[in-house]
Order: sequence, then C-alpha cells, then structure tokens
Amino acid sequence: MGVTGVGKSSFISLFAEENVVIGHSLEACTSDVRMYRCNLVSDRRLFLIDTPGFDDTYKSDTDILREVANWLSEAYENKIQLTGIIYLHRIADVRLGGSAMKNLRMFKKLCGENSLASVVLATTRWSDVDEEVGLKRESELTTNLQFWASMIAKGSTVFRHDRELESAMEIVSYLVEKRRPIILDIAKEMVDSGRPLDETSAGKEVTAEMAEQKARFEEQLKDIKADMDEALAKRDKEWHDDLEAEKRETVKKLQKEEGERLKLQADWERLRKEKDEELAKERERATAQLIESKERMLKHEHELVLMREQHANSRALAEKQFELEKMRADNARMKKAEEEDCVVM
Repeated sequence: MGVTGVGKSSFISLFAEENVVIGHSLEACTSDVRMYRCNLVSDRRLFLIDTPGFDDTYKSDTDILREVANWLSEAYENKIQLTGIIYLHRIADVRLGGSAMKNLRMFKKLCGENSLASVVLATTRWSDVDEEVGLKRESELTTNLQFWASMIAKGSTVFRHDRELESAMEIVSYLVEKRRPIILDIAKEMVDSGRPLDETSAGKEVTAEMAEQKARFEEQLKDIKADMDEALAKRDKEWHDDLEAEKRETVKKLQKEEGERLKLQADWERLRKEKDEELAKERERATAQLIESKERMLKHEHELVLMREQHANSRALAEKQFELEKMRADNARMKKAEEEDCVVM
C-alpha cells in the first residue's frame, strides 16, 4: 500500500510471474486491487496484492475504499490468509503532504492495531536524496507519533527498499518467515459484524473528510448567494451571471458528495453483488469488443481477398493484352516480309 507513484507496482514486478503495468507519471496506473502469483519460494504459493492509493487519478476515495474493502472481505470469507502488509513511502518527499497523510490514516484504520506487528514500513527512492537528508527524514518518520512511531510501538518494522530485488527479497522473506497470518479490521467489521462500510473505522475516516468537504461547499454557496444579492442590487448582470455559473458548479459538487456518501452505506453483501454486476458488464463489454474486433478482421481479410483477386484479374488481363499486341506485331512483320519477297516480272 502507499500513495500513487511510490513504487508499489515496481516492487511487485520484481517477483511477479506475469507482466505488471508500471506507471511513470503522477497518474495512477493501478485503479483496482490485483493479485500476482510470485516466484520466491518453491514449496509455497505466494501472491502479492497491488492496491490503488487513496489519491487515485480517476477514482474517488469512496470507490477505492469499496474496492479494497470488498477484496479483503472476500479473501477473509474464503480463508485466504494475509501474511503481512507492506506500506511504501518515498524518502524523497520533503514532507508528508495531504495525500500521504490521508493514505497513512486510512492504512491504520484498515489494518487495526492488532495487525500492526505484521506490517513493514519501507522507504523507497533513496537514490533521489543525499544520505544525510534521507537519514533525517527517516528519523522524523520513525519518531513522530503522527507518522510511524505509534505503529512501530505496536510492532511494525522499518526497512529500506534501496537495492531493487535484494532489498525487496529481504522485506518479503521477513514477512513470510514470521508465519503470522493476520485479519485486517475492515474484514472483521464487514464480514463478522455485518457493518455497512460507513460504520467501519476506515469508512468513518472517509465520512469525516466528506463532512468537512460538504461544510466547505455549503459555506462557499452561502457566500455566492450573498454576492448574487449584491450583484442584483448593483444591477451588475455580468457579475451575476458569473456567480450563477459558480453556484451551479458548487451545487454539482455538493450533489456528488451526497452520492459518494450514499455509496458508503453498502454492506459487504451489497458490495459483492455490485462488484459481480460490474464484472459481468466488463465481460459483456470485452465480449462485444472481441466480436467487433473479429468482424473487423474478417472484413479486412475479405477486402484483401478481393484486392488479390482484382490484382490477379488485372494481371491476367494485362498478360492477354500483351499477347494480343505481340500477335499483332508478329502479323505485321510477317505481312511486311511477304511484301518484300514478291518479284515483279
């Protein structure tokens, strides 16, 4: 887990048996939970799970939480054991900004205190900073209670992922050798307790942020309405029209927030049902695209056959025309030779 661009997919690609899509920009390349079978130990099946961050380019925090919660609950229900959690953080980041802090808070809520002993907190991108700067930032991460200190006190372990496969192997081997299966709080809350998502610890975190956002939008709307009254009083139509457009945009944002809040009210059964429906639609789209692709291919092949036939016919016609011209030329030469051979007495 970790923010977008921290290196989650790159880490997994060091072990995965299949190709892993790796992003090279600030846009998220992982928007769904994905499981990869990995090469590490010969006598056990090992899978690494790639998760999207809560700063996804295209999905809201609500959608990401629904995705992660559904996968973890499904895994728990099917007795798929998690050996550990790896949380990645760029040591190159000057400070923990809003996205990083949000991801860290959500990570703590998803895990719960009882799972923290099986958590690895790993720093990445050491080559992007001077060692002295990196050491200072690492010290701040490990000693500040707002950052990692409280998790370390509960048993989380700090690693540096700074040597590609070698350091990645050390991290994964450490968790595998612990042999301490964990159940995350979000799974127990939804499967065992039957709580809807908005009543889980992680859901409450998202709901609280949404309430703050809603309050900000409502305050903006209040200010806009006051300015619109002033614009009317001053008969300033241009200003009033601008404010009207701003008001519509703010109302849309409020409506979107309400929609996100409603999506959080789903329990696990509803999440699973909606995910199944989503997958069914994706399969339908994929099937339709495959059929369309085959139809295009057949059409292209038919056009090629027609072109080949047309080319063959044109060539045959050209050959016949050539033979005809050759016959005419031969006849002309023979006639001329006959005329020259005639003797006049």
